Amino acid sequence: MRKQSTTRAEAFGGEEFIFGACEPDSMTLVLVLEARDFDEAIARVDSVAPLLGVKVGGKFVVVQLEEMPDGVPTFLNPFFTGAAIGFNREDVAPGTTTLQ
Repeated sequence: MRKQSTTRAEAFGGEEFIFGACEPDSMTLVLVLEARDFDEAIARVDSVAPLLGVKVGGKFVVVQLEEMPDGVPTFLNPFFTGAAIGFNREDVAPGTTTLQ
């Protein structure tokens, strides 16, 4: 067994930002996602909130975060671009779902 010095991980090098969706009354963080800007973040919040049991049209306050929090459902770009890598609804057996 050899010991090797550890290397520090580099930060994201992309042009994306991390956003959080909070409940408006308590400002409790409900989910975290990656997006280019606030408009894309709001659209992405609307698309993933139902996966967490939030009714369609539920209101959230979207804020830009400086770091990735632990213990909160997180949706990064690959989640939203999954359809672009060849996974289509037609590829799923009848009677099953594509929900993660």
